[in-house]
Amino acid sequence: MRKIASIIPTFNRKDSLLHVLESLKKQDIKDAALAIAVIVDGSTDGTREAVSALFPDVKIIQGDSNWWWTKSVNRGCKWALENDADAVLLLNDDIRLDDRYFEHLLNAVNREPHAIIGSLNITDGKERKIYFSGAQKVRWWLGKLQRYHPFLSPANGKLSGLHKTVVLPGRGLWIPSWVFEKAGFFDQDALPHYKADYDFVLRAAKVNIPAFISWDAVIYTNLEKTGQGATFTQQSFSRFARSLFYNRSRTNIFQNFKYYLRHFPRVLLPIFPISSFLILFRQFYLFFKERKYSSR
Repeated sequence: MRKIASIIPTFNRKDSLLHVLESLKKQDIKDAALAIAVIVDGSTDGTREAVSALFPDVKIIQGDSNWWWTKSVNRGCKWALENDADAVLLLNDDIRLDDRYFEHLLNAVNREPHAIIGSLNITDGKERKIYFSGAQKVRWWLGKLQRYHPFLSPANGKLSGLHKTVVLPGRGLWIPSWVFEKAGFFDQDALPHYKADYDFVLRAAKVNIPAFISWDAVIYTNLEKTGQGATFTQQSFSRFARSLFYNRSRTNIFQNFKYYLRHFPRVLLPIFPISSFLILFRQFYLFFKERKYSSR
């Protein structure tokens, strides 16, 4: 029987985390055993106590308040390997699983057993939009993904099938255990919070480990909670500007700079300073142009 370890890092999201754990318990998982680990790093809202009381079978790994996302995930993955898990499934604490999520995910895994598999991310709410459905390539000089579907375009019709992708987020990320031997763990030093998931998938590709995304395995994402500093979030300009220097922000310029520099095509390195300016300019441009995407 396949042994799966689901890893969920969390920070002060007790209520939404409990909903995730409840949805995991309700999943119909055939021919597999699921173990769950929650990594609690610095939470002050009673997360640990609530999980222990309501889900005693869930493993709790306590951080020291400085693990951030990447170190938390690494600790969870190492716990999974120590317990002989065949694969790791990364989940966020602010998502909702489709009722048939595991059925579709495991179908995809059986089709591509030697690959990293991602999940279709749809916004949760009355008007469903595509948050992430995979990317065919990265336009590095612009710091922009060439996506299968435009960001937050309407999720009309039935999306289905397994599709190649160059990057994947950590929301519903399936990683066979042997991948860590070839690609290493997530880079907690250079990328403590954001871009470590994209970086991991890109590094895996360099050692010939492909990545696919299943449009049948659906995860619903809370748009209000996913990503402090996001340009689509309703916020003041001063808060957005501060987010450029905050670790827990997807717009953090230092983590973004390290990520782009690491994967920027060597032949294009002479124009990297220009690209860096364009990438930063795009953040400000999107802040003013796309605030209409706020869910508030």
